[in-house]
Amino acid sequence: MSIAVYIRKEYFRAVDLTDKSMHILEFRYRPETVDVYEKGYPVFHMQYYLESKTKAEIIEFYLEDFALRGKGYGTVCMNEITDQLKKKGVTLITAPVGYQLAPLGYTGPEQYQELMKGFYEKTGFSTSGDGDLVMKILD
Repeated sequence: MSIAVYIRKEYFRAVDLTDKSMHILEFRYRPETVDVYEKGYPVFHMQYYLESKTKAEIIEFYLEDFALRGKGYGTVCMNEITDQLKKKGVTLITAPVGYQLAPLGYTGPEQYQELMKGFYEKTGFSTSGDGDLVMKILD
């Protein structure tokens, strides 16, 4: 299933647009993966696992281009995908805060985990008591 979503400029920070009105992101949903494209170019990828009809676990997600970080793409994509999962009956989404090894471009796992916690909190997730898991209840 493919959904084109028109997203207003205000949702993006520090993005130069030739068309100052909106972005058009195409979300391609497949079983347990979502790929997002803008003007045919890959922007965002997410893999998740449906533990049950109502519970999903995010396995991984990333922006395809390192230069897109911090511009709002991840937030917009995460919010749209969680909205679509909610429409399918998912009521709880969980995800690890980080991984043992930090991705390229980070000084170490601690910096990466702090960044991820901030991102997840910004998109409506809460951190678990021991701090290694985030969750979002969709109501």
